[in-house]
Amino acid sequence: MPIDARTAEPTDPLPGDLTVIPAMFEHAKLVYNTMLETAKLDPENNLPTYEGHLTNLFKGLRLSVPYYTTIKNMLVQMGCIEQTRRGGGNGTSKWVLWKPPELETWKAAEFKNPRHGNKQTRTEQMVKDLTTRMRELENVIMKQQDQLNALKEWTKFNV
Repeated sequence: MPIDARTAEPTDPLPGDLTVIPAMFEHAKLVYNTMLETAKLDPENNLPTYEGHLTNLFKGLRLSVPYYTTIKNMLVQMGCIEQTRRGGGNGTSKWVLWKPPELETWKAAEFKNPRHGNKQTRTEQMVKDLTTRMRELENVIMKQQDQLNALKEWTKFNV
């Protein structure tokens, strides 16, 4: 079982999987699970909702302050959490918990959003993102064409 040296804790990959789990992902799982432990069901939407100071949660978990923004933004980007009320000062923020973080989603989100890099790196990523979107659009068009052809066949026999 591989060990991520940055967390010094074993990970649980599939047998034979030698993938190293990023420490930041492990931290994100810890943050999400801690939020979930203290979450309450919101009577308006019946969803688990964490209410509190997220910065204090990070301090309580003894996570480095610079990790706060990266982990919070990645959890939001992956669709794991959503802020429904902004806190500040003595006011607490409110977060809906949608789903736990998944490694593949983390890697895809991390790859899509390079924070650093030169213009060429950002341009290459933009081309990859546009290529993915183009493939998705082509798949939708092909499905619609199939449905249109099926409808044409159906009308031949039913008109």
